[in-house]
Amino acid sequence: MTPVISVVGRSNSGKTTLLEKLIRELTARGRRVGTVKHHYHGPVEVDVPGKDSWRHRRAGAVAVALCSREAFFVVRDEPEELHLEAIVHRALAGVELVLTEGFKSGGMPKIEVNRAAQGVPLLCGADDQLVAVVADHALEVPVPRFGLEEVAGLADFIEREFLQTSVPAPVEVLVGGRRLALDADAQEILARVVRSLVGDPTNLRGGPPIEIRVEGRGA
Repeated sequence: MTPVISVVGRSNSGKTTLLEKLIRELTARGRRVGTVKHHYHGPVEVDVPGKDSWRHRRAGAVAVALCSREAFFVVRDEPEELHLEAIVHRALAGVELVLTEGFKSGGMPKIEVNRAAQGVPLLCGADDQLVAVVADHALEVPVPRFGLEEVAGLADFIEREFLQTSVPAPVEVLVGGRRLALDADAQEILARVVRSLVGDPTNLRGGPPIEIRVEGRGA
């Protein structure tokens, strides 16, 4: 499955700046990177008031898609906040790596940013899946530590630890908002059955992606 790494830290620690540099570095290496920003407060404004999509939402549409030759963007109502796995599964297909800003309480590996000027301890520990720290001062931590400008070294670490052994799964399953890992045999069987139903029983990897949604039903 696509690796997901959360960049966390206290307010004004430099998360966004680090992410910008890291995205540029990994993209320059030919990596396809997707990102997720955790929005904490209030509704997400996705268009300029008065524009068509804004008017659609104001009129009561529960989902609005904006599309052009260059981009595709969807905003929809959700009954509750989505799990990070559900966001990645629904919106970020086709990338090699997902970097998030925030989600410090999530279950994904985390890189924490910490600045000496703030004078505060780290938010995360080993139990929080902390895998690296980026800081401008010495810290005794049981994980690799990088300086604020050591972006290339951090990118090397990410490629070595998360991308070298990452193999795109031909089948990904989302159950209750959580990604479910299927073993290779189960993936092959499921892919073969589905492709046989739509007329492509032989080419399991070369054909176009097939999406199936099974809605849960209450008792």
